[in-house]
Amino acid sequence: MSYEYARIPLKPGVNLICGPNGAGKSSILLGISVAFGQSYTERSKKLSDLIRRGKDIGRVTLVLDNSIREGRRPVRRIRKDQIYLTRVLRRDGKYWFEIDNAHATRAEVLRLLSRFNVDPDNMLIIMHQDMAEQFVVLSPQEKLKLVESAAGLEPYRRNVLEAKRKLSRIVSQEESLSKMLESAAQTLNYWREQYDRYQQKKQLMLKRRFLERELAWAEAASREAAVSDLEKRISKRREEFEKIENKIKTSEAKVHQLQEEARNVKETWERLFEERLLLEKRDAGRP
Repeated sequence: MSYEYARIPLKPGVNLICGPNGAGKSSILLGISVAFGQSYTERSKKLSDLIRRGKDIGRVTLVLDNSIREGRRPVRRIRKDQIYLTRVLRRDGKYWFEIDNAHATRAEVLRLLSRFNVDPDNMLIIMHQDMAEQFVVLSPQEKLKLVESAAGLEPYRRNVLEAKRKLSRIVSQEESLSKMLESAAQTLNYWREQYDRYQQKKQLMLKRRFLERELAWAEAASREAAVSDLEKRISKRREEFEKIENKIKTSEAKVHQLQEEARNVKETWERLFEERLLLEKRDAGRP
């Protein structure tokens, strides 16, 4: 039984799909398992055999409920109430996944499903018709692991086993610590004596550093006094230098003024001399 198109709404809680043999019940479960990323096809050997006869492509889309529960969404990075998980199969054997119409890898699909506590490879989550015999022959330990995985209890088991390992290490460490305490008691007096000597040495070193600092401060004060005296002498020389500079500037201004006056006198003399020559030429030309 294959579907050309079907939309099957599943409600919260237990959903029963009933019908006679050949009605397509197993096809619905198979479609869900294929969308989850399983390569198991039950009655077919290849995924491409699941495509409807006469078609070149098959598509299964699951609508996952990502609505807010207890103040947060199962998949926080997707801020929508519904997530569309799609798997597309082609007749040539190629297939791919899509999450909200965007290409995704199988690893990304498995990470997405883990946010909903779904392990598609767990037989207690998806058990095809011919898997019952496989489940029966499993050991009690393997069955327990499947139950814990389906119920989301695996983290708790890991925590219990880790706590047990830690407890075993602590017990072992306790025994070694008791031996270490005996050894520590024997050397305690020795280290106390060493500590007293260290304290004496520490006090002497503190006193030495204090005296070294006092000496450094005395040298610094002496150098500061010398620097202050030198700064005063430099300041005095700077004032004298500024006075000399001012005198030079005043003298330069006077020289410049005299040069201007001399230039003006020269220009006046040249002009008068030319005028005199003109007058003499004019007088010489008269009868």
